[in-house]
Amino acid sequence: MKYIYTFIFFFTFIYLVYFIVIVNRKKGLESLKNGKQLEFFKKAYNLDFRKINIKRFASSLGLTNAFIMALTITIIEVFDNLVIKLLIGFLIIIPLMLIMYKILGNTYKKKEGN
Repeated sequence: MKYIYTFIFFFTFIYLVYFIVIVNRKKGLESLKNGKQLEFFKKAYNLDFRKINIKRFASSLGLTNAFIMALTITIIEVFDNLVIKLLIGFLIIIPLMLIMYKILGNTYKKKEGN
């Protein structure tokens, strides 16, 4: 039960910070438009952000990032040794990012076509 509370707390906290700093501010959205994450989605999934609502995409990206970070934090909480936590964290976060970003990119590629 402790791990479920940990996941919910970190997921909510990370998403709220992302929402306040990026999604809810024009300056934050502009920095996202010029950032590396959108460049990755443009190149990897051929997304045309003129056809996609950037605010909705930023919110989806925030949810995805919050899920990735919260799940990683929750899993590494099981271990006590700092070195093992770091190793497990890297082993979890990279494939999780690739999988979740692929799902997000494919979802928005389908929406772009509509």
